[in-house]
Amino acid sequence: MMSSNLQELIAGIERWRSRRVQDYWLHIAYIGAELNRFGDHDLTFTQGRLWHLWEDEWHEIKAGSDYWLFSVPGAFAWARDMLTKVLPASGMGEDAIELKFNPDYGYVEFMRVKAAKRDEHNFTFEVRAFGEGPHPDFEA
Repeated sequence: MMSSNLQELIAGIERWRSRRVQDYWLHIAYIGAELNRFGDHDLTFTQGRLWHLWEDEWHEIKAGSDYWLFSVPGAFAWARDMLTKVLPASGMGEDAIELKFNPDYGYVEFMRVKAAKRDEHNFTFEVRAFGEGPHPDFEA
């Protein structure tokens, strides 16, 4: 039997695809062991490329690189891997993860892993703002 989290993930992906969003932007808050990701981040996906605002400049992010996880498809893949690989391999059950998907667009709105005595696995990822189109401050 498929877990309810996996069912919600699949439904979220289907909602996202049905919206046919071409360009979007996100404001992300991240707290966790990956110190280079710690804090608030603005990303935009436009013209087929992902960009991250860092020190008042937009930098292109390559698929599979660190901040790619914060993109909509990246967060879907991250949630999938947490549910199907990381949590089972570490002996943590699904009660160690909290997932919330945006009801309109389907993207991962909130993901938290909290496991007792496993600080290296604990993190909180939250989309605090989302919009269609490029980020209002985007300049390549």
